[in-house]
Amino acid sequence: MTKNQSHEWHERLEDGRKQYIRGYWNSREWLFLLAHPDGEEWKPLRPTLETWLALRDVLFRKYQRKRLPLKHLQTVDNVLEGLGVRVNQYGEAEPIA
Repeated sequence: MTKNQSHEWHERLEDGRKQYIRGYWNSREWLFLLAHPDGEEWKPLRPTLETWLALRDVLFRKYQRKRLPLKHLQTVDNVLEGLGVRVNQYGEAEPIA
């Protein structure tokens, strides 16, 4: 896997503002950062299950367009399985029985 890859996406908050999330692969582990467009700097983010699923969705879309190798997607799938969630062939999260 190549090192120093970053993948970004944004989410809408309840008050309508956006927040930007960056998943960063540093050749050993995933780090997450959070920023708001009103000028705040990137701050560390402790990932939740929803954060991991959003990252997986971003990576899967890049994989479909042949912009990302499968092994990057598999690293996130391994983390999700460690959290007790498996992603099916349709991209839906299912608890591991």
